[in-house]
Amino acid sequence: MLINLISALWITCAACSETVVIDSVAYPVPEQWCGKMIDSTQIADKTKLVRLPEQYCYQDWGIYLERNTRDALVAMAETAAKDSIQIIVYSGYRSREYQEHLIKKRLDTGKDITNILLMVAPPGYSEHETGRAVDLVHTGTQFAESPIYLWLKKHAAAWGFVETYPNDSTNTIYWEPWHWYYRGKPDK
Repeated sequence: MLINLISALWITCAACSETVVIDSVAYPVPEQWCGKMIDSTQIADKTKLVRLPEQYCYQDWGIYLERNTRDALVAMAETAAKDSIQIIVYSGYRSREYQEHLIKKRLDTGKDITNILLMVAPPGYSEHETGRAVDLVHTGTQFAESPIYLWLKKHAAAWGFVETYPNDSTNTIYWEPWHWYYRGKPDK
């Protein structure tokens, strides 16, 4: 029984041959991220990113997005406001280097890379690198219980936004109800 368990764990770990390098150290990519590296043609051109209007940014942070994403988000937020829903973005575009920085900060506190990569996408695997992903914020309740989340579940698809990491059994990445990705407006 123990040998079967060890074999199953080895096969699971060995199933992904992908690695990421952070500070000259190669780390194995966990199974939940395996095969999900962002295609290099999808990475945002930093020179073409546009700033999100301040009223939609958390604490007036300078948040940048791909132009079509920004325009769709603003239109969606304006409509949400008519329903007394305030959409505030906590994070937009993040470079590969910034993803590395997020991981290094956690490594410096003594956290284990395996645990870090459960909650933070490895560099090269984050949808934020496309300029089309946003993390939203809500105060008062858990995001998944907030009026914003309920509104998004009903209406976000009309503006081309999808919840990339839903709470379902088909997803191997932890549920992130605050994370929304712009796939483009659906054809009418």
